[in-house]
Amino acid sequence: LFGRYATYVGSSPFLAPATLMLIAHVEQEGVWIPQGGMRAVAGAVRALAEGAGANFRMDAHVSEILVASGRARGVVLADGEQIAADAVVFNGDAGALAEGLLGAGARRAARAVPRAKRSLSAVTWCAAARTQGFQLSYHNVFFGDDYAAEFKSVFRERTVCAAPTVYVCAQDRASGAVPDGQERLLVLINAPADGDLGEEAGSAMAPRVMEMLYRCGLEIEGGLGPATMTGPAGFNALFPGTGGALYGQANHSSMASFARPGAASRIGGLYLAGGSAHPGAGVPMATLSGRLAAARLLEDFSRKA
Repeated sequence: LFGRYATYVGSSPFLAPATLMLIAHVEQEGVWIPQGGMRAVAGAVRALAEGAGANFRMDAHVSEILVASGRARGVVLADGEQIAADAVVFNGDAGALAEGLLGAGARRAARAVPRAKRSLSAVTWCAAARTQGFQLSYHNVFFGDDYAAEFKSVFRERTVCAAPTVYVCAQDRASGAVPDGQERLLVLINAPADGDLGEEAGSAMAPRVMEMLYRCGLEIEGGLGPATMTGPAGFNALFPGTGGALYGQANHSSMASFARPGAASRIGGLYLAGGSAHPGAGVPMATLSGRLAAARLLEDFSRKA
């Protein structure tokens, strides 16, 4: 049960340092759910930014980060538009820079993460369905019979475990009330971050997941057939350069946490934020990374002034 906390940062409980048990201690102090759901956090950040004069442009794909004389000078959009800038903050996965997905000039901004050092990916199903049997809480973990075998499959054999542990988030049970009718469910199993190899891992896992849940007493009306499934290939498409890794680099050594890139990249004027940068993945950590990037940017520019 407590080893499960290592997966919060995309790592194997059998390879991660014991310091990750600090997550369990933090959760004992309390866990909060934002009113309006997790997207409300992004909405609040946007409102604060706009109040300070920021402008947001949606659906504006960036194809290249402009680099000249060793410094970031702006971005090029997919339609060819160039936007000049004194500094660029990149909150995509740092691996996308290293792979040249933002242009050859930005490649040296970060080191590539070897496939073997990528964190966990996942196969997820998002559904609205009636449930019966097992009394769900907001967070639910249904453990497979051989927990060690699951991580051997994912990290060594690079396959989805035949009998994986299943996580179910019952989003409408945050208040403790039992929904009358359909409820929103997120069902998740761990998978290797090999989504850039093309084949979608775990696409045939739904029947095995349903069998596991049924053995534990949970029935989902209609099963997972009507659900929206996303696997490593889908996550790689959403977050290029990751292979579907959801947490950047895995924390599989005592020094792994320090291997993440910091706020200042190797290119002047180009700053890094997001789950692949320091201090790590997850909404609170990624939010901290944004604060660190902003602080470093302001510090660098104050020196020039």
